[in-house]
Amino acid sequence: MKINIKILGATNVAWVVGDRLQGGKYTIERELGRGRFGITYLVKNKNGDRQVIKTLNDDLLRSLNQQGRDRLETMFFQEAGKLAECKHKHIVAVQRPFKEGEHWCLVMEYVDEVSLADLRPPILSEPEALVYIRQIGEALIVVHKNGLIHRDVHPGNILLRNREGQLEAVLIDFGLALDFDHILTTSRTKETSDGFTPPELYTKGTITCPYSDIYSLAATLYKLLTGKTPVDAIKRKVDGEHLVSPKEWNPQISDRTNRAILTGMKLDPKQRSQSMREWLDSLGLTGEDSQHSVIVLPNTNSNWDKKIQFWGVLIAAIAAFAALLAGIAPWIPILNPSRSSNQPSQSPSPSSTKTP
Repeated sequence: MKINIKILGATNVAWVVGDRLQGGKYTIERELGRGRFGITYLVKNKNGDRQVIKTLNDDLLRSLNQQGRDRLETMFFQEAGKLAECKHKHIVAVQRPFKEGEHWCLVMEYVDEVSLADLRPPILSEPEALVYIRQIGEALIVVHKNGLIHRDVHPGNILLRNREGQLEAVLIDFGLALDFDHILTTSRTKETSDGFTPPELYTKGTITCPYSDIYSLAATLYKLLTGKTPVDAIKRKVDGEHLVSPKEWNPQISDRTNRAILTGMKLDPKQRSQSMREWLDSLGLTGEDSQHSVIVLPNTNSNWDKKIQFWGVLIAAIAAFAALLAGIAPWIPILNPSRSSNQPSQSPSPSSTKTP
């Protein structure tokens, strides 16, 4: 089947199922996805572990002359190398790029978990949402220090990994070589995510900066707290559509968080926070050790725990009632015999009255 596919002219793929790369080190299992610039494959290594390999799209490469192709491949290689240097527990692990035949390849960790876009219900409490935003913000600080911009931060590109019973956010799917100004391209609409992409990334030739990722992360927080995808930046800029304040959708959102979201989503990049650290500080998220640092997975034995809690409360109540009875019975006559002998006809105090 593999041979037939290639003969029939399926030349828009670099590899098909069963192809082996690097002398058998990696075996292609299936294609995971593709964009105008890249294709990602699920592979299995010699140890039987699954990983992801990303390479440039054949269609795009064939549309370029040799000079353009060389330039695009150089950009991909350089940015892939920078990404491999971004070591952070909330960034998908990346290895140094290698070349297989005519294709540069980037090997990444395979995280087979749900994303923030898959949450049910779709709205998180503010403390829980801020945990994930802080984690991704800290990861993006490392990305920015290495001279990269993610360009496509949104809930679908943030996975929730279970590490020893705790959920943590992991940033995936970096847009490598998107600054390549392909001669046939007048816009970047195929690399944008409605509601999460800042206006400057819709135009080719734009120099990207950290404030672009700040817009996208602020929009992600908007979605997590309201369940609503914010109005698209181009509709706001061109059509004058209004961005509804997140607090209007969810009155439980604090004023501080509401302001930080709106500031991070300013259409003019100069009016946003200029660094990810500055924006996280505006949210009160000062670092890795800030409050609410982890989300603990729910206990699967919760019903049993509730039964134990019920019986514990009941036993405690019975014991307290028994102690009360034991403390008010024989009681004043024994504790104060002189009073009992001197005033034999006096009625007992209310505290010594027996319970009917």
